[in-house]
Amino acid sequence: MDKERSKEAESRESEEAERDEGGYSEKQTDLDVEIKAGEYQNLRRFKRFNQRSRQGKIIAMHQAVSNRLYQLTSMYYQLVGKSPKQGEKLLLELKKLRLMQDYLLQCLVWEEKGELMQTSVPPEIWKLIS
Repeated sequence: MDKERSKEAESRESEEAERDEGGYSEKQTDLDVEIKAGEYQNLRRFKRFNQRSRQGKIIAMHQAVSNRLYQLTSMYYQLVGKSPKQGEKLLLELKKLRLMQDYLLQCLVWEEKGELMQTSVPPEIWKLIS
């Protein structure tokens, strides 16, 4: 019993030591940076992301995809302004991200209703949120 309490106290202390001035843990801050950077492919490597509920994962993934979409849209307009033909590859990526964004929103609705099934979404999307 005492060993369990000491382990809990140690884990609480180490968690508190990881927190920055804003009260967020370093791990959570790193995850937030990845989301803001639009690095949706890298979110699964974070323990904090994997500990979230499926709904939390969907929301985080949607935020990351939306951020990435915004970044690439800005780049696309700059690129097309200079050379329209070079924007084709980027346009395909934008279409892919918009489709992912739509699927993630639909997954959020299905998850809320308890109707989200693996067969309802493309395997790439399921891999990101499961």
